[in-house]
Amino acid sequence: MQDLNSAMAKAVTARESIRKWDRSQIISLLETIAEKLDGAASELIPLAMNETNLTEVRLTGEVGRMSGQWRHMAAVLKKGDYLGTVIDSADSTLQPPRPELRKTTVPLGVVGIFGASNFPFAFGVGGCDTASAIAAGCPVIIKAHPGHLETSRKVFQIMAAAAQSVNAPDGLFNMVEAFEAGIEFVKHKDVSAVAFTGSTLGGRALFDIAQSRKDPIPFYGELGGLNPIFVTEEAANRNGSVIAQGFLDSVNLGAGQFCTKPGYLILVNGSKMREEIVNLVPTVVTHAMLNEKIREAHARNRSTYAGLPFVKLLAQGVATSDAIEPITIFEISGADLLANQEVTLKEVFGPTAVVVNCASNEEALKVANSFHGTLASGIHGEVNDRIISMGLLDILVRISGRIIWNSWPTGVAVTWAMHHGGPYPASTNSLFTSVGADSIKRFRRPVVFQNMPTELLPTELK
Repeated sequence: MQDLNSAMAKAVTARESIRKWDRSQIISLLETIAEKLDGAASELIPLAMNETNLTEVRLTGEVGRMSGQWRHMAAVLKKGDYLGTVIDSADSTLQPPRPELRKTTVPLGVVGIFGASNFPFAFGVGGCDTASAIAAGCPVIIKAHPGHLETSRKVFQIMAAAAQSVNAPDGLFNMVEAFEAGIEFVKHKDVSAVAFTGSTLGGRALFDIAQSRKDPIPFYGELGGLNPIFVTEEAANRNGSVIAQGFLDSVNLGAGQFCTKPGYLILVNGSKMREEIVNLVPTVVTHAMLNEKIREAHARNRSTYAGLPFVKLLAQGVATSDAIEPITIFEISGADLLANQEVTLKEVFGPTAVVVNCASNEEALKVANSFHGTLASGIHGEVNDRIISMGLLDILVRISGRIIWNSWPTGVAVTWAMHHGGPYPASTNSLFTSVGADSIKRFRRPVVFQNMPTELLPTELK
């Protein structure tokens, strides 16, 4: 595998070459990569199954999502909105007079990318960050995640071969594996932006490095969230058993290893819903977590939360083996959560979540206000339910990147209207998304041409 210095040298050369490509060439590259990734599914899926404990069904869908992201970026380029072109004609009657101004966007340059642990395909070496950076016209240096190195190597080989088949510049795709290489490329003067999907602790450390450079650069960190879901008192009485089942299914999806897992379920006078959850938990079947390191971290963090004197164990599933972490649901009162926010508002990555039982709608609103930035939040209820008229939605808009109505946050569609981000600590820049059409905007910057001769303008501005 490449060392950082050789990868960087190739990426810098590719940076200048790819700028000369027209849009149709990049579209061809994106579509070729998608086709080759789909064609290699039978090789990729067994590799990832061996390295991650994820199931064949899950990984089959994830390969399709990975290739779909490349096709979606091709569609974004075909539509052309990502260029952000704006043309102002000269007008001497204005005060001050307006010159002719033509605005577009250009690639940022070399982008460093950190592959995620929990989605070896969708957020790995060939995932959404890589697809959107390449679509933007930026060479990439990818730090492979140690949890699935063989899978990462194979995906990289497929992408590199696909790029070669359409005569893409050598050095457009680069990959490093050493831990230190990831830190060093964040510091490197020729890296113009970094994309990261992972823990708040690791992401914040890298963000601080990126901002402490002599020339600070954008660091697009997608760090996760607590993703609180509020159930109105009326909805719990109307539909409690269905909501309880949906909550447990969402918490357990992927053994709780989704950044959009609903970590907190907030109830108002929720004794009936509590009973539903207690009755349903024994029926929930979990599977092995990604690897032993993540399983141990989950067990440790779950134990820490269980040790809080005001936290009760509401229900816990049965582990079918030592390798399985059972679903665990804790309970805490709204008053105790509010009085101890520094320790009660904590993410436990894995099949663990917290039910917050509030004594009133007023207390539930206070709980809503206690949450910091999150990728997603949600409400189960009806428009005329009391807490809705009291302003719950306004609070969730303030803290969330995506708000879900009568559904669950797990599952992030790759599409035009998606926003996967949110106020810190959900992400390090709430203006941008790591999924969907607008993800390309992270890696392009505006440039204005004033009174420029037509023959010197970019094609889209002529």
